[in-house]
Amino acid sequence: MKRFQCSCRGATIATVIAAALCLALPVLSKEEEFMPNQPDAIPSFLIIGTAKGGTTDLFAQLTAGVVNLDPDRPDPPFPMNQKLKEAGVLSRGGVSASEMLPQKPQYLEYLRLLSHPCGNVHRTLIPECLAANATKQLTLDATPTYYFSPVAPLYLRQLSTLSKIIMMIREPVQRAEVLYSHYVLTGGRWPDRSIDDLANDFLKAINTDTGVATALQRAADCSSGDVFCLANSWRDINGFTLMDTLENKIFAGGLYNYALAVWRYHYFRPGRLLVMDSHAYFDRRVDAMDKVIRFMYGRPMLPSEQTLAATGGVWRKVGVRVVPKLILSAPVRQQLSEFYEQHVMRGLFRMLSDMRDKEGAWMFGFNGEPWNECPGFREFNAAGKSKL
Repeated sequence: MKRFQCSCRGATIATVIAAALCLALPVLSKEEEFMPNQPDAIPSFLIIGTAKGGTTDLFAQLTAGVVNLDPDRPDPPFPMNQKLKEAGVLSRGGVSASEMLPQKPQYLEYLRLLSHPCGNVHRTLIPECLAANATKQLTLDATPTYYFSPVAPLYLRQLSTLSKIIMMIREPVQRAEVLYSHYVLTGGRWPDRSIDDLANDFLKAINTDTGVATALQRAADCSSGDVFCLANSWRDINGFTLMDTLENKIFAGGLYNYALAVWRYHYFRPGRLLVMDSHAYFDRRVDAMDKVIRFMYGRPMLPSEQTLAATGGVWRKVGVRVVPKLILSAPVRQQLSEFYEQHVMRGLFRMLSDMRDKEGAWMFGFNGEPWNECPGFREFNAAGKSKL
C-alpha cells in the first residue's frame, strides 16, 4: 500500500460537550476579511497552540514594551504587568461552564491572570468596570494546550463569542521530538526513558486498547468535511484515561484534524481565526508578523513592530541538543510518521482548505517544506494564489 511521505521532513467533559453539540456556528466568509475587534471580548486574543510551535516567541512579539508602549501605536495596549503567558483556565475541565459567566469566581480568577484592570474589583462592580475599560486595554491568553481541550471552546463561548484566535501548526513528528526535549532539558522529566521508549508505549497503547483503537478508526473514517463527526470522535478519544498522561499527550497533541474540529464546530468565526505554519514563522518572522498584525488590528506593521520582528532569532525556551535519547530512532520515527499520515497528513490540506475557503480563516505559510509532499499541498496553494 502506498504511504504518503508527509513527514518529509471523562464524564463532566462529555456532559458539557454533548449538551452543546446541537449548536453549530455559522460559516462562509470572504478570504482574509478583517473583522473589527470586539471591545468587551475576554480575552481579546488567544494563541491556542501548538506547544513548541512558536507561541512563546509570538507572545513576546505582541507584548514587548517597545511595541506595546509605542506612542504611534493606534491600538489599546496589552497589560505590562501580565506575569503569565499561559493562563490555562479554559482547559481545566471539571466545572460547569456557567462558572465562566461574569461575577463568578472562575471568571474573576481569569481576569486576574490576564492582568485585566477589573480583576481585583468587587464582583458587584464588574459590569461597570468592564464597560469603563472596554476600549482601554487588550488582553491575550497564550496557552498552547487549549486546542487539545474539548472543553476550552465551550468555556470560552461563555466569556466571549468574538475573541480572535491564532493557531500555530508544526509537523507532528518534529513537534513531539522537540516537546520531549523541552520537558527533559528544562524539567528533568524521564531521566531513564528515551523518546523511543515513550513513543513505543504510546503506539502499543493505541493499538492494544480496543476502545482507543476503535475511536481512532472512527475518527479516521469521518469524512474530512464532516466536522460534527470529527468533533464527536475527538471527545470520545479524549475520554480515555490513556489521554490523561503527559507521556501520551506529547504524541496525541499532533492530531490537529481531530482536536481542531471541536473548535471549528463550537467557536471559530469567519475572519477571527489565523492558522499559521510554525516552520514558516521560524523562517520568515517579519512576513509572519505582518500577517498577524493585519489580522489582529487591520493595519500595516509599525516601524517598531517591523524592527522587533527582524531582530534576533525566534525565541525558544530550550534548544534541541543532539543527544541519542532525545532523538527518535529511524524505525520508531517511521512508525510515528505512518500513524500521523493516517490521522493527520492525509486530511490536513483538506481541513486547511475548508477552514480558509468555507469558514473564513486567515492562513500563513503551508507553501513549502515540510508540507510540500503532502496530499492536497499543490491544490491548496494553487487555490490560494488564484484568490489573490
